[in-house]
Amino acid sequence: MTDETLARVARATHEHLERFFEKMRTEPISAMFDSRAQSVVYDQVEEMTLRGGKRFRAALLIEAAALFDEEAPGRACVLDAAAALELLQTYFLIHDDIMDEDETRRGGPSAHVALARSCGDANMGRGLAILAGDCAAALHQIILSRLEVPDSVQRRVGRIFADMHMDVILGQVHDLLENTDPMEIACHKTASYTTVGPLSAGAVLGGAGDEAVEALARAGRPLGIAFQLRDDLLGTFGDEAQTGKPVGTDIRLGKHTFVIRTALAQADAKQRAYLEATLGDAGAGPERLERAQRIIEQTGARGACEQRIDEMASQFAEVIRRERGAPGAKEFMLHVAHLLTERDR
Repeated sequence: MTDETLARVARATHEHLERFFEKMRTEPISAMFDSRAQSVVYDQVEEMTLRGGKRFRAALLIEAAALFDEEAPGRACVLDAAAALELLQTYFLIHDDIMDEDETRRGGPSAHVALARSCGDANMGRGLAILAGDCAAALHQIILSRLEVPDSVQRRVGRIFADMHMDVILGQVHDLLENTDPMEIACHKTASYTTVGPLSAGAVLGGAGDEAVEALARAGRPLGIAFQLRDDLLGTFGDEAQTGKPVGTDIRLGKHTFVIRTALAQADAKQRAYLEATLGDAGAGPERLERAQRIIEQTGARGACEQRIDEMASQFAEVIRRERGAPGAKEFMLHVAHLLTERDR
């Protein structure tokens, strides 16, 4: 039943987004600004967003609301917030791909690559992609500003989204500067908008009080970190056909993720020398990457990362099992937690 629920929630969010995009094409943005969302960057935002995925974040938001109000999944305001969250993610992904120079996303070209192809100019493509990310961010704000909820609820939800946005930016700064513990980066860059924000916003929309919202947010943080650790493993060992992204990107970029930093710390002198020579080598070929992968596994870093993922997922599960609320929503969130931390893409 939980898989069916996830499919239903994903479909409802997708259809809600489709209706929103169509409405934005045909209606003025507001009475003050007589313009419509019609441009090459808007098209790219729509295509990237609807290219979609499993909608885990939207699902957590919707089911967190259902934890406190079983009718919440059918409420327009909850679906609106889920759609806003998906647009915020589109913004993050587009800009992240530019900074990391990733060429694929969700099984297709990343935004700056697609736009460069369409205009025949790489620099123009990057510039348009930056604007596409900005467009997605503006669209998510439009949705939040139109939530049909009491003013106090709208302020709480708007504050959660704004704080979540700022936390991701902080995490991305740390990621670019590479002077911060990877667990700290995962806490800010990933957990904030993958679990903490969605769970908090959903709980508020479901009518939860401050204490319950904060408890759910605390529970979501280790789950979000575990999600990032799984993402790091997939970026190092995953199947490109499954993940839709090139394998070994973090190695080529020289990113010191948790698994790579652990491998460096536990490697012998020869292994460490090879990893350090390979990290950051943008031209590293398949054989060189495969050897680096073997070394990372031989050091025990992969196993240590798997263990940390299991521990953090268990922390979330323990809190959810103790939490009062609708049993179906609790079961669903435990299922999504399993999918987030055990996924292969």
